[in-house]
Amino acid sequence: MRLILAAASLSLALVSTSAHSDNNNNNQLGLEPNDSGWSLNLDNDLFTPHKQDRDYTGGLNMTFAGQRVKDWPVSVNGVLSAVNQGLGIEHPDSLHLHSLQIGVAAFSPEDIQQAQIVNDDRPYASLIYLANSQLQVLNDNTANQTTLTVGILGTRAAQLLQEGIHQLTGSEPPQGWQHQIAKGGELTFKYSYAHQRLWYKQANLEIKQSCEASIGFLTEGNSAVSVRWGRISSPWWSFTPDRAEYFAQPSVGLPDQYRYRQPELYLWAGAKVRVRAYNAFLQGQFRDSEFTYPQNDVEPVLVESWLGVTKQVSEHYRLSWVWRYQSAELKQGHGHRDLIWGSVMINRDF
Repeated sequence: MRLILAAASLSLALVSTSAHSDNNNNNQLGLEPNDSGWSLNLDNDLFTPHKQDRDYTGGLNMTFAGQRVKDWPVSVNGVLSAVNQGLGIEHPDSLHLHSLQIGVAAFSPEDIQQAQIVNDDRPYASLIYLANSQLQVLNDNTANQTTLTVGILGTRAAQLLQEGIHQLTGSEPPQGWQHQIAKGGELTFKYSYAHQRLWYKQANLEIKQSCEASIGFLTEGNSAVSVRWGRISSPWWSFTPDRAEYFAQPSVGLPDQYRYRQPELYLWAGAKVRVRAYNAFLQGQFRDSEFTYPQNDVEPVLVESWLGVTKQVSEHYRLSWVWRYQSAELKQGHGHRDLIWGSVMINRDF
């Protein structure tokens, strides 16, 4: 409970700080504001027509955007910049946008009333994490985004989150978290690089393609196509529904010259193919776990799709909902089933 309270306190403190930030220092054309906003993302199967408390059963994260996140004590932006420079993918003349995300994610089998290990279903797993992201807008049609995530597997944070949701909804609490992967805690990380390209754009329609590679607790390569249609004011590179590995990756804020010209209301959809080499939430890491799956029991190729809607509800706030589908991650057993979950997002731009 202390972990959840600490994360919540940090979020509230950073929101409070953001309300008093001075955006005028870096608001020249092409420069990122000191504070460009925040977003709150809630993932749960409660947000879908088919409520199934299993697989990626829920997540909670909060993202802060702007120059300010580079220098926060909890930031790993310096490490991310060093990695990018070492890989030769820094473009100092491009528009750079920064964000920082803190969050928690929970995974469970279908039968959460079973206190023993369910040997033919997915194991309990969890992650509490911090992620820094950098978006480089190279030109009108091309953008790159890198993200460094550091976290801890196997803490009680996700268990307490799931138990709290069940208490609020009047459901029976889960019984098997004592068998979760890396129980007691284990450090982990993930580095990802995404290349995004705008394929087509007109007044009410955008189509873009992205390719991404990651190494760490999720090691994979993927390619996606995403579309949004409706009343669109925000730039194409600020819209990244493809950048979700269960939970959504950090989103960036907008410099003043990219602010909305009219209230937004649009539908969005997309599809992705993943080629995954490793998944710590199923296979564990270095620490011994009671129940994990070997590589040959895990599906190497996955298909994902999504459908969502975004509405700007006031000058500074946008509300979004998305329904996500992913093909089965396990090759056989009761855990060989498709994954479905929903997300609700609140975005605040300054």
